[in-house]
Amino acid sequence: MAGPLWRAAAFVQRHRTGLLVGSCAGLFGAHISYHLVPDPVMQWLYQYWPQGQPAPLSPELQGLFQEVLQDIGVPSGHSYKAFTTFTFQPVSAGFPRLPAGAVVGIPATFLGGMLINTDHPVVVHGHRVNWQSPAGARLRDSLTLSHDAQKFALAKEVVYVESGAAALQALPAPACLAGTWALGVGAKHALGLYGGPMNLRAAFNLLAAVAGFVAYALSADSLTHALEAWLDRRTAALSAAYARGGVEFYEKILSGNVALRSLLGGPGEKLYTPSGNIVPRHWFRIKHLPYTTRWDCVLQVWRAALNPRRS
Repeated sequence: MAGPLWRAAAFVQRHRTGLLVGSCAGLFGAHISYHLVPDPVMQWLYQYWPQGQPAPLSPELQGLFQEVLQDIGVPSGHSYKAFTTFTFQPVSAGFPRLPAGAVVGIPATFLGGMLINTDHPVVVHGHRVNWQSPAGARLRDSLTLSHDAQKFALAKEVVYVESGAAALQALPAPACLAGTWALGVGAKHALGLYGGPMNLRAAFNLLAAVAGFVAYALSADSLTHALEAWLDRRTAALSAAYARGGVEFYEKILSGNVALRSLLGGPGEKLYTPSGNIVPRHWFRIKHLPYTTRWDCVLQVWRAALNPRRS
């Protein structure tokens, strides 16, 4: 066993720079790959298929999307494609400046009843929604958004792809890998571990890998929080109507999550807090800003728009 292990270590030692560059490039590419080819990937994942057929984008949703693009001032040369999704919130991916363009998924619920009709079965987290219950009625109300709230939800996705934030979010992984490697090599030289037992170096490498992962988790989550706060402020700042729509949008998300918490019973309590925020899946990571924080951020922008003298 020692022979193959030593040969592997020697190979890594000889080609460590090339392996590092290749690993960093691979991590960056893995994080950004579906943004480079968003058209088939996004539709495969999120396309709404009523009665076994993909739902075409209705003229109403197409008009809403074009209205948002005009409000933001998207250049005519930027490429966008919109489609209908089964999700309760819009989704997006891509880079509008590239030939593949950007893709934005618009929920079918924006049509006002396609998925929230009391005669239409809807399954959430494996549970069929009982629209006649108080929680079901609350969920149905949370899915009914005003025109301004719909525009805010769509504009937030357009601002995201226009900003190229996806490329920025792909940087922490390769940066932390390169930083971990550089600091690990420097520390081993400083401690003289290269002349010591291989088991000691292996234990040090394991500790360095754990530290590198923690650094990646903290940096990636912090970057996501900053981007989400910026997206909310940037979208709400388009106009007072957008800010008002953003307040409603997050109020409806919180209300819907509270309804789901009640509808799902025990599993719902593990997924959503009493206030409507999502319960973090990891004890040391909060990957996204709480919805209550995002609601408060947009509310402050709306108040500033209503009272410009105070701001």
